[in-house]
Amino acid sequence: MKLNLDQLIKWQYILNSYGPRLTGTDSHNRFIRFLQTEVSKLGYPIKRAPFNFNRTTIDNSQLTMTSNHTPIQLSGPVPYSGITGPEGITAPLKFCHKIITDKVRGKIAVINVRNLTIPSWPLMQQIDSFPQHKHKPGLLRHPLVSSTLIINTILKAKNKGAKGVVLIWHNISEELAVNEILPFTNDYLGIPAVWVHEKQQPLLEKTCHANKTVTLTINGHAKEEVTTESFSTMIKGTESKNQTIIINTHTDGPNAIEDNGPIALLTMLKYIKDQKMNFRHTLIFCFISGHFQISQAGIHGGQATSRWLKDSRQYWDGHSTHGKAVLGITVEHLGVDSYTDNPRQNRLIYQNMSDSMYVYVSNQRNLSILNEAMKVTQPLGNYYMLKCLKTAYFGEGQPLFQNGIPTISFICMPLTLCQLASFRNEPNIRLMFNQINLIMQLLTLSDRRL
Repeated sequence: MKLNLDQLIKWQYILNSYGPRLTGTDSHNRFIRFLQTEVSKLGYPIKRAPFNFNRTTIDNSQLTMTSNHTPIQLSGPVPYSGITGPEGITAPLKFCHKIITDKVRGKIAVINVRNLTIPSWPLMQQIDSFPQHKHKPGLLRHPLVSSTLIINTILKAKNKGAKGVVLIWHNISEELAVNEILPFTNDYLGIPAVWVHEKQQPLLEKTCHANKTVTLTINGHAKEEVTTESFSTMIKGTESKNQTIIINTHTDGPNAIEDNGPIALLTMLKYIKDQKMNFRHTLIFCFISGHFQISQAGIHGGQATSRWLKDSRQYWDGHSTHGKAVLGITVEHLGVDSYTDNPRQNRLIYQNMSDSMYVYVSNQRNLSILNEAMKVTQPLGNYYMLKCLKTAYFGEGQPLFQNGIPTISFICMPLTLCQLASFRNEPNIRLMFNQINLIMQLLTLSDRRL
């Protein structure tokens, strides 16, 4: 099996050129149009699935001493927190500890956030590995976890009358804390909030004790009923036409690996065309929008693909003659280098060219097919196969599983997954190419075995 490496490189370079592609922004819309153009050029039909949501974009943020306008270094704003306008919000600081009290009323609440180290097994239960007898890390420390848990605390501060929030990152390096688009699962919070690193805590404490005021400013725009769209393309099967295999990914993200799944899907579609391949089952390739505004894009608490599933039931739920999905393959975050965070040294440290790839596998049959594909391709790096859990399933494979579709979902979870672009989240093309080759092999084997 020989994919087109040169075309993969060109497509990934184009993705990089768009910069951050947060949901519904101009750069995200341009990327979607680019993908649709490339799919059409390959000769495949496009089925659009537009929807509206309320978009908030942040242009800049700052925290300054009101008296002399001295800036306090920020790690970044909290997405979808609140817009202040150019004048900002001026108020004294109030440090909050375990409980948010009425004492924050009229003040800017300061909340400590520890980048937690937690056991990985409640979220990721390993059932197999490649190579054999490999064990995933027993502990998990990722800013995605702690930032998501802090959403309710921000809302408590708002409900107690705080005018703004400053979150202080602890147990994390400055290199990892800066420019994180976190959390990203919340809707508009209605209170401006920013992140700072713990190195700024002495200055904030001194300012608080002196009862001096600070000015918090977040400039941006909030716009209602903005249109974004998911889309799909179908390759009709030759035998089991009413049985479908769904291959999905999402199109939005802050950097070149979150998410480059659409480039993988383009590469697979080109290979299928170039090789003039036929499939027994009908294939549906889905390019999903809304992953970075899950709270609005998702349906009934599901991730963004849940909306496409709701609007396209005829292709997967088995209640019509159009189709019943026999497998869902999800592709996200490919070609990822491995880093570890060292808060004591205050830096990220490079480990190797391949971060752990986690693969959710919903049944033994799928696991057998996946293992067969791995034996054929001998992929680079470590793969950890995980049990599918409806309440702990990272990525856009979750809605497929929640709707009863058997799944095999590839998702890497690098530390810099949600940061703005840097050399640390540039994809390793050789590794990415190797991973797409595995997924293409998996698809062809699944079509034969199911």
